[in-house]
Amino acid sequence: MNPERTRILTDENVSPRVVAFLRTIGFDVADIKERGLFGLSDRAILALAHEEQRLVITHDSDFGMLAINQGVPFTAIIYIRLRKVAPDAAIEVFDKFLQTGFEVTNGMLIVIEEERVRVRTV
Repeated sequence: MNPERTRILTDENVSPRVVAFLRTIGFDVADIKERGLFGLSDRAILALAHEEQRLVITHDSDFGMLAINQGVPFTAIIYIRLRKVAPDAAIEVFDKFLQTGFEVTNGMLIVIEEERVRVRTV
């Protein structure tokens, strides 16, 4: 993922520390919490991200179900699925993912876990 070309929208369940980490390495990050959009539905978050051409980063599996099962338009989704959802753990696995040089493209649903990364294109 190239920080210069990748725009991100973080779900409200993503820690401010993760948001800060992403910004530190150069990503353009919009955060649901910072925008005061607490409680916005997952469908509305996907629509907002799609409108702004941002990928969504979340800890919520519902985004994938909306995209795959219901065909809700989206740019891309990164679902960080950890046994222990802690900011340091999320930063660590996301940093490892970035080091692979993997390029995220539109229509991708990426699940990042402690030991593996799964990619599905919708």
